[in-house]
Amino acid sequence: MIITPLSLNHLPSLPSSAAASSAAPASSGGFANLLSEAMQSVNGTVQNAEQQGIALAAGTAPSVASVMEAATQAQLAVDMTVQVRDRVVQAYNQIMSMQV
Repeated sequence: MIITPLSLNHLPSLPSSAAASSAAPASSGGFANLLSEAMQSVNGTVQNAEQQGIALAAGTAPSVASVMEAATQAQLAVDMTVQVRDRVVQAYNQIMSMQV
């Protein structure tokens, strides 16, 4: 049995700092697009896990291991999304508590 490592291909790559500083003003909705693509990727990962779980229940899944791998990837994607959300909320609260 071959064990393949999990990859974080669902995350978009970030541009280098030199390219980001020159490209950021030119792109409109850069952060919104990045956030939207990341959420779509997480949603796709969760939907894939659900479909494989249904296939396992129907008896058409290739193996239990592939279903468990998809479920683990979905769980990690959701956990990472929750952690990012918590960090954003924490940063927002810190900014709001600053005195001007």
